[in-house]
Amino acid sequence: MKPLNKLGEKQMEDGSVWELWERDGELSLQHDGLPCAGSFTHGSEDSMAEIATSPITRAGQPQIMIAGLGLGYGLAKAMECLPKEKARFIVAEPIPEIVEWNRAHSANAAALEDKRVTVENSTAADLCRKRTGSLHAILLRHTFNRCEMKLADAQAYFNALKGGSLLAITLAKRDKRLESTLMKAGFEISTSPVPASSKGKQLRMHTLVLARRGRFVPFAER
Repeated sequence: MKPLNKLGEKQMEDGSVWELWERDGELSLQHDGLPCAGSFTHGSEDSMAEIATSPITRAGQPQIMIAGLGLGYGLAKAMECLPKEKARFIVAEPIPEIVEWNRAHSANAAALEDKRVTVENSTAADLCRKRTGSLHAILLRHTFNRCEMKLADAQAYFNALKGGSLLAITLAKRDKRLESTLMKAGFEISTSPVPASSKGKQLRMHTLVLARRGRFVPFAER
């Protein structure tokens, strides 16, 4: 077995630690020892981006927010689904080291250099509070067992979206408390299992939460 190499480490003010590991060309981004993104297990991120962007492929100037960069797979897939020159992709990543690790090591590093991509050193919820009714989709990559979301943050996501747009969230497994919080914020909720990865002998599944803001409005008319 090839050795496991630590490529980066960042200790946060709350004492938690983010690390980037590599083995045999595969990357794993971990938080306190728990994997939260990997180059082997990004199938659910791909599904999230494809589904969340599918209603807006005809939008003239779609604006997509990526809430948490991870290893860049959600961003890369969203850009593939929306190749329009006037599309805009806002990456909300409050940990600068994760952006630096992506630039240095991720297979998706080139996406960060695209002129349509803006990287903001902020949480997605804080950015959304400044973007009322401006976003066509929000992609939130979260593969822990629970997504600790405050109602105020859920309301910020809701208010930032255009009518009929989606907040899409990946989870390691279904979280009914999160679904309740999203419904209190005004979202219509649906969930579905999606493959965590198309590789390997054992098929691991994640949960995809789709939170829609109200009635769908045809974006082609805008």
